Amino acid sequence: MTVKGTWTLGQNLDGWARVFVHLPDTGAHTQQAHYVIKGVAGGDRDRYLNTHYGKNTWAELGVYRFTSTPRVELTNTTNDGTADDDVAFTAVAFQKLSAKPQHMVVAMGDSYSSGEGAGSYSPESDRDHGKRTWNACRRSANSWARKLLLPGYTTPVGTLSDSHTASVDFQDVTCSGATTSQLTMGDPNSWGRMGNYHEKTQIDSGVLSPDTALVMLTIGGNDGGNFTNAVTNCYVIGICDRNDFTGKIDQAVADTGTVIDEIATAAPNAQIVLMGYPHIVGESQCWAGDFDTLNYLADYVRDQQKTKVDELKRSGTKVAFADPIPAFRGHGLCDSDEWINGMLAGPHGDGDFHDADPANQAPCIPKPGQNTCLSLESFHPKNTGTTGYAQVMRQYLINIGYKGS
Repeated sequence: MTVKGTWTLGQNLDGWARVFVHLPDTGAHTQQAHYVIKGVAGGDRDRYLNTHYGKNTWAELGVYRFTSTPRVELTNTTNDGTADDDVAFTAVAFQKLSAKPQHMVVAMGDSYSSGEGAGSYSPESDRDHGKRTWNACRRSANSWARKLLLPGYTTPVGTLSDSHTASVDFQDVTCSGATTSQLTMGDPNSWGRMGNYHEKTQIDSGVLSPDTALVMLTIGGNDGGNFTNAVTNCYVIGICDRNDFTGKIDQAVADTGTVIDEIATAAPNAQIVLMGYPHIVGESQCWAGDFDTLNYLADYVRDQQKTKVDELKRSGTKVAFADPIPAFRGHGLCDSDEWINGMLAGPHGDGDFHDADPANQAPCIPKPGQNTCLSLESFHPKNTGTTGYAQVMRQYLINIGYKGS
């Protein structure tokens, strides 16, 4: 039986407001609560939210321009519904704003955007490994998107978001392990898999709109298992052939073009920036692996992604490509100042692979000589690495003259 709850503000509102929903410590278990925000210019807006924080907290649904009495609806029906997860109907709050925030920023993409490897993961995105409710999207408080200093600002985006400032709004739907198909529109064939778990696909989540000013993402590395297989074969095992990976990279880059097209359709006024991947290993070899092939593949991905972005720009899409490889030079594995985690034993967080987990789950990088998985943090940027990434994005936004909207 479908149950619908409606919250109605006791006054008309002609202007901008930030909408929050309260999530209790018990009863808020669904990973895709479907909220509908009404009274908004342009029509109703859908917003899907992972509510499984496990603590009393206020979560933001976004900023909207209202033209009449604001209402928020929530039902107990979800697309992945099996009648196993509770939906909590609690409280809604509205923060009036004097104007549209100049920077309405969205972070999307995979582990290199979520902050995998940098710790401090949001509880709804790092929980219940080995259970049906597993989620390892691992959205970190130390992600580079949250650390970003927008041009003209001296306070990071994440800090501004946490303080609910009027000038910046930040939405984060990144997910460690995500592939291009887990960003695009439409429900997956099967729920619960790594890369989106029971969360709606990132474009379907409702964070994008004509109001969005900036979308930042990394994507494509996980398609076809390429990242996991390349690190396993080239670094852990030490024997690999670059030709085993380039074809999948070509397909991933083509699919990334589809992702960017869908983002541009949903957020037609936004500046989209596709961020690349760094060299994982440095120039000096300290491990008996095929470092040259790993770095060649990073260069190959960069070149193909940049070519795709240039093609999209020529067709009129407002998109740019940012290259982190120069900034990470001297900071890869085996360098004296490593910004990348090496092989780490898990777990680092409740959603992480655990020490006794069998190496038959994807994406799993096996421990050398053992049939168990390394921590998901392995071969991902540390806290220093996400700081380096944030600096790359800041400089790139300055270079292209980004000013928000």
